[in-house]
Order: sequence, then structure tokens, then C-alpha cells
Amino acid sequence: MKSQTGTNAKSSVRALVVTLIGVALLSAAAGSAEAKGKYLYLQSGNTAEGQNSIVAYERTSSGGLKPLAGSPFLTNGTGIDNSTNGKLGPNDNDSPIVLSRDGKRLFAVNGHSNTIAVLDILKDGSLRAVPGSPFPSMGVAPVSLAVTGDILLVANRNEDPHQPAALRGGATANYASFRVEENGGLVYVSSLELTDGHKPTQILVAQKDDRIIFGNEFLVDVDFDGAGNISKQFGEEPAVRGQLRTMVLDANGRLTTTDTAMLPETASPAPEVPSIPLGIWDHPEENLLYVGFVTRNELGVYRYSSDGRLTFVTAVPNSGQDICWLRVNRNGTRLYAVNNLPREDRMDEASTITVFDISGKKADRPVEIDRVALPMPLGTFVNNRNALQPNSTAFQLDIDPSGKYLCVLAQRIDQSGQNNSDEGNILHVLKIDRGGKLSVMTSRHLGQDGVHPTARPQGIVTLNP
Repeated sequence: MKSQTGTNAKSSVRALVVTLIGVALLSAAAGSAEAKGKYLYLQSGNTAEGQNSIVAYERTSSGGLKPLAGSPFLTNGTGIDNSTNGKLGPNDNDSPIVLSRDGKRLFAVNGHSNTIAVLDILKDGSLRAVPGSPFPSMGVAPVSLAVTGDILLVANRNEDPHQPAALRGGATANYASFRVEENGGLVYVSSLELTDGHKPTQILVAQKDDRIIFGNEFLVDVDFDGAGNISKQFGEEPAVRGQLRTMVLDANGRLTTTDTAMLPETASPAPEVPSIPLGIWDHPEENLLYVGFVTRNELGVYRYSSDGRLTFVTAVPNSGQDICWLRVNRNGTRLYAVNNLPREDRMDEASTITVFDISGKKADRPVEIDRVALPMPLGTFVNNRNALQPNSTAFQLDIDPSGKYLCVLAQRIDQSGQNNSDEGNILHVLKIDRGGKLSVMTSRHLGQDGVHPTARPQGIVTLNP
């Protein structure tokens, strides 16, 4: 007969083993769950009627990308067809897709349809249109979005080559505001018309004070090549101008302008092309706005007051060419800038990313610390400025919420009939090291994920629920 004590002891050991196995299995499951649920979304820009879409990926812990089941998800609208060869303008925008603050909803522009798509983000990262989506943008050719609380802000640029009547005087550009209902529906609140001919590329909510709204306005409408109206879209007179705008958002969701500022001239003698802005982002802890002085290859710094009035601080050199889009990391120590074109005097062959140190006292005197070339420029062609340009150049970017990765979207620029390649639309993922410097990890051609080669994908956001 077995000892009762021995039996109890064996039972206790067996129970302990089962418990430990269970804990191990739960830990493994928890680890697996933590590795998932990190997503990336970009907009295809598809120009086929009703075929604009959001391409969705799950991001792996090593920075890899796995297309989500069901992707791409239709926005039920149409992207802008920038059929001009290398033309600036319709592509010069930022934040055409954004996330709600709680990460449960995605908003996207349909530039040619003049609508805003609203999609719920489901637990598996997939997207589902809310009832009534898409909604009128209350303007022509929406290009940029921003969210604060239950208010969605839209910049309607009115620069769609295939809406010529509006573009040539039938409508004005504007900023519009909407209240987001609980079910995701958009209710129009107000619009601020730009009667001076300026064209907004971006709308941005200040991180320190969400009453303060920044607008970036940029217009280049010139026949650089002298061969008819390949470039020029608005009329007979050339136009090159730009300015910054600050607005205040009141408790009812209405926008009013508090300040406008043309960029100071930082070159002497001043070139014929004026200093104009393209790409803005603010500091999370200081009342500072950073601006890409695109025609001077400089990073500008402005300080803003409690009511949003701008004071120019400085402009620092940038070693890239055509500084266009900016992002600042969450703790306000590094700024990343996309340089759209190669810089000839530095023997570049592709777009580059510049890294600036903005920590501590460098916040208002940024110092460049790194510059990285993106791979796969895919050869060159002669653009509408009679210059050689890579067939794939960088546009928008996003820093993932962990601060470990920088994701950059590149477009196939040569849309002429001579370009028989399906490549050029590319998503680059770069690793950010502890010092904020960059190294390219992976690059993915987007044709395999549902982005048509003649489309120009716009907008990129990352999410860690």
C-alpha cells in the first residue's frame, strides 16, 4: 500500500509542473500577442474611378512588413491623376491620411472625388468604412488632414489637373473643419477661404496647444521647359509663391486666421525664385515650428506665441536637395527631413534623409548629424524642368510609435509613355539607432500590394494599438 504522504507529494509536484507549463504557455501567447498588432497604412492614390484605397500591413518586430488579409481597402473614391511629367503641385502635400488620437479610426482624402473617407480600424488591423463614408470635403482636391479631439481639419488645395474649371477660377482653396460623430460620420462646421490665390499643402495641429493650427501654403505654376503648358495649369501668368498661416480653432470647431508670414530671404544675392515653404512640423515641448525652406535647402525655425503669431528665429543649412517633409520624434530630440531630389554637388544618385539634433538648446538652432541615401532610384529621366531626376523619389514619412523605425514612401515619378517599368512606388523602412541615426533595413515594391504603377501613393501612418 502506497504512503498517503508520498501520494500527496507526487500530486503536488505534478500540479506544480502543470502550473508552470500553463504559465509558460500563457507567457508565450502573451509574447506572440505583443509581437502583433503593429500596423502601417498608406494610400494607393489609385486614379481609376472609385478605386483609391488604403494598403495595410502588419509590422514585425524586426521591421518587416506583412500585407493584411483583405488589403487594399477601398476608400470609395478616386485619387488625383498627376499625368504631368514630373510636375510639382498635386504631389506636394503632407498628411493625406491620419489616425484618430485613440488609434481606432483612419481618415483619408480622395483628391479627385473631393471627399474624405472614414474607416474604423478593427482589432486585426483591417479597415471598415463607417456609415455614409466618404463625405464631401467642402472644397476641391483635399490633400491634408489633422485631428484634434472630435474635430477633423481638412486642407482643400484645389490643384487637380483634371478639375480644370475649379482650378482656373471656378473655386478657391480653403481649410475646412468637421465634427466627427460617435459613429464616424462627418458634420461640416466651417471653412476658411483663401481668396489670395495661395494653395495649402498641409494642415497641422500644435502638439503643445491644440487650439493653434498651422497651415503651409505653396504654389509653383511655371512652364520650366518652355514647351507649352506641360507644367503650367492655372493660366497664362507664371506663379511661384508661398507662405505660412496660423489659425485658432474655437470651442465650436471654427477656424480663424491669426497670422500669415512669408519666408524671409536668407540668400544674398536673392535668386529669381523666391524662398517658399514646403513641409512643416512642430516641437512637442517647445513653442517652435520647423519649416522646410525648399528653394533654399535650409531648415527654418519659427517661435510661436500663445495666440499662434510667428517670429522667425533662424534657418540652418541642409545638405540635401529640395527639403520637403519633416517629422520630429516624440521626445523632441531629433528631426528627420526628406530631401526629394539628389544633390549634384554631393554626387547623390537618389533622395536622401537628413537627421538634425534638436535636443536641449539645439531646439531653436538645429544641428545636422546624419544624412542617408535611399536605395533604388531606378534610373533617371528628364523631368519638366529639363533636369535629370530619379524615377523613384521620396515623399512622405512617419516615425513608428516606438521611435525605432522611420518609414518613407517613394513615388514612381516618370509617368510618361516611355516608362515601361512597373516599379518606382516603393516603401522604405529605416532603423533608428539610439543616437537617432539611420540605416536602411528593407525596401518593398508596392505593385505587389495593389498599388498601380501609374498611381502616386500618398500618405503613410504607423500604429501600435
